[in-house]
Amino acid sequence: MKSANRILVVVAEMGHNSQREIDGISSWAKENGWSVDVVEGSHFGDVPDFSKWIAFWKPDGMIVDPMYANAARADRAAAALPLVIWDAAAATERPERCGCAMSDPDAVADAAARELLSADIRRFAFVPALGAPVWSCERGKSFARAVEAFGRPCAAFAPSESAVFDATLFSRELSQFLAKRETPLGVFAANDVAAVMVRSACRAAGLRIPQDVAVVGVDDNREYCERDEPTLTSIRVDVEAGGRAAAQLLSRLALRRGRRSRSSEGEPPVARYGVERVVRRASTQVLKVIDGRVSRALEWIRQNACRPIRVGDVVAVMGCSRRLADLRFRQAVGHSVLDEIHGRRLDEAMELLRRPDVPIDDIPARCGYVPGPYLGILFKRATGLTMRAWRKSVLCP
Repeated sequence: MKSANRILVVVAEMGHNSQREIDGISSWAKENGWSVDVVEGSHFGDVPDFSKWIAFWKPDGMIVDPMYANAARADRAAAALPLVIWDAAAATERPERCGCAMSDPDAVADAAARELLSADIRRFAFVPALGAPVWSCERGKSFARAVEAFGRPCAAFAPSESAVFDATLFSRELSQFLAKRETPLGVFAANDVAAVMVRSACRAAGLRIPQDVAVVGVDDNREYCERDEPTLTSIRVDVEAGGRAAAQLLSRLALRRGRRSRSSEGEPPVARYGVERVVRRASTQVLKVIDGRVSRALEWIRQNACRPIRVGDVVAVMGCSRRLADLRFRQAVGHSVLDEIHGRRLDEAMELLRRPDVPIDDIPARCGYVPGPYLGILFKRATGLTMRAWRKSVLCP
């Protein structure tokens, strides 16, 4: 007998955001009495077999990867079900006659603008994603509006027609574009791949990051953000919230099943999701006092904070006395070396608390503390909540 209220999630492959999306969908489903099944399309070759999957899983609706948007709408069995295209802005064409879940370009651009404006930067530029997809153009327009609202100009890098899909030519033209800009310059890259290209283009142009060019990307993909120096600040889109929004939209479409809906004849229903947070790294760490030792120490702490490091280890990296190290830190960032270590560890604790599969008792050791109550005391002092209460507030808003 078929289970009621079943969602079939079809992803191309388990990548950077797919698991977070599924976590959001599963969280909503658990709260609302639905069940979730997942198909990883790459295991079945290049052509998705929706009819076969639907016959096996018997879902009440599907949430589908944008790579399969056109195939799903063309498939008779899939088209007969309530359908939501996940991250629909990334589809080759804007999906019609189905629901769409996509990030809010205004929220993403606003987060980028605020991060760069906080560094007291007065000139800005936008760098699109390779291929100039629609979602990239939307982020660029939103970013221009955001900084212009503060009376600041925003230039947009526009690659030549031959460079739009050619990474080598794109990078060469980008380097020339950046070399002509006045510095310091704040650059918002449409995604982390574009941010990596900005970093390479700055090197070719002899520009320093973040002193000459501060860079913000989108997606917080550590493979791109942390594989080279300087590391890249990135906006983490709230993919889990997007998964919840997609599931909720699908449930509304499922309620209409069997009835003709006016929405099928006009604009598709859209669920928007915003920003979780900005993950700040070296590319926007513009210090009040330009101090190379502090810059090196900040990066070293960020990379090693969740190991059992001590203040003395940071002092050794800086190559000065502990008293001078603390003085330089306070002048540059407004707090001590130890405060910086605790701050990074609390950030990691919050990341782990967002994952319901991680037991709270395991978190202190994974954040560089000995097992026991110390992290809990610091956490409550910083947030006003116990770790358990904070997790509940985030996972069950």
